[in-house]
Amino acid sequence: MKHKKLFISLTAIGSVIVFFAIFLMIWFVGGNYKDFESFREEFEIPGLDDGAVPQGMGTCPAEYYVYNEEVDKTEAKIQQYYFISAYMSDGSPSRIYVTGAETGYVGYVTMKTEDGKDFYGHCGGIAINNTRSAVSSTTANYYTLWVTGESMVYCAKASPEFISQKKTIAQEIVEKAGRKADAAENKTIQFTASFEANCNASFCYYYDDPSSSGVSSDRLYVGEFYRDGNYKTDDKHKLTTPGGYKNTAFMYEYNVTSSTENKYGLYMINAADGLAESDRVPRIQKIFSLPEKVQGVAFSGKKSYSSSDGILVLSESYGLSNSHLLCFDNKKLMTSSRKYTDVSGESFVYKGVKKTFGDQTLDYTDSSLYVYYVDKADEEMFVNDYSIPSMSEGLCVPTPTTSNNDASNRIYVLFESACNKYKSFVRKRTKNVYSFIPKIG
Repeated sequence: MKHKKLFISLTAIGSVIVFFAIFLMIWFVGGNYKDFESFREEFEIPGLDDGAVPQGMGTCPAEYYVYNEEVDKTEAKIQQYYFISAYMSDGSPSRIYVTGAETGYVGYVTMKTEDGKDFYGHCGGIAINNTRSAVSSTTANYYTLWVTGESMVYCAKASPEFISQKKTIAQEIVEKAGRKADAAENKTIQFTASFEANCNASFCYYYDDPSSSGVSSDRLYVGEFYRDGNYKTDDKHKLTTPGGYKNTAFMYEYNVTSSTENKYGLYMINAADGLAESDRVPRIQKIFSLPEKVQGVAFSGKKSYSSSDGILVLSESYGLSNSHLLCFDNKKLMTSSRKYTDVSGESFVYKGVKKTFGDQTLDYTDSSLYVYYVDKADEEMFVNDYSIPSMSEGLCVPTPTTSNNDASNRIYVLFESACNKYKSFVRKRTKNVYSFIPKIG
């Protein structure tokens, strides 16, 4: 009898071991990424060996310098740069890694707070604007870096040293990233302002209008991530779409300004009676109602801000499951709006911004905002769903030019699955940034 019980026990243990062996084999080699076969490998994600956990990705052009033997001098050329924000798994200050489209990996900079302390933020999103034309020392100060995380938007302008050289914040990051690692104090960027995002500020995206080299039609988008159980959003951000889908997060649109006096690089809320100048913050122009688990956003094929063409793409991911790139027809999206007061029954409240009315101190509100529904239940709006490897993060679009229509269509996708933090159990370690051109259907 004892031998029989031992046999049964060993059989049960063996069955469990076989089950887990089969499970692990299927888990690590059985992923199906048919949609991913059409994606193009772009460049290696920097910082993985350093312990970086990549989060956001922004892009813009800036200069690099090459020696021309024929004329015996160093000349400036322009290329597209990619800026990847990351927190560090070892607890060291957060970083911005830089890669050039032509020259490859450049290096990284760390960040400091407005009061000069090391910055350790999650850095869920990064966006940056830069010019495609000449810069003067007067205008260099209006270009802005934005980094999002922990419900805040952190802003940085070029330092006085670089402004005096007619260089923007993008150029400063590129040049400091290229400095030797032993020059640590010369490889930092300090934030110059910050503001409350009115959401969890999990990601951001800079829309560079292809129809203009200026910024009058450029936009900054700041959005939040929701997952039931551990990543909450304000209950007022949970809306049911016209199609019946329960959205759980907000994304805001801001207008970019070329004012050299504006510390945020964005248009401000209107001055109102009783509103102190110090309480004026960037004005939200539109609200987008989003589904759950969004890590990044970008527009593909949008020919100008004033047009309603193109496709809105959301990077949706969490944990070890396949990521999804959700594609929505922007023309249909632009017809989905409802006034915020009709949705919530009250005006939109700016967190922390107060105004004085008589002997009362009130929240600053905006009754003119509209909500646009990104609706997964609308079959005409929700036009495609790309199933790709896990842990997709930020998205970006190369700076468009009139001679390169592909640029405004092609979306670059960042992953965090290859970082050291997840290497022991992730199914597919995606070590490169990939790109694709979204299609309808």
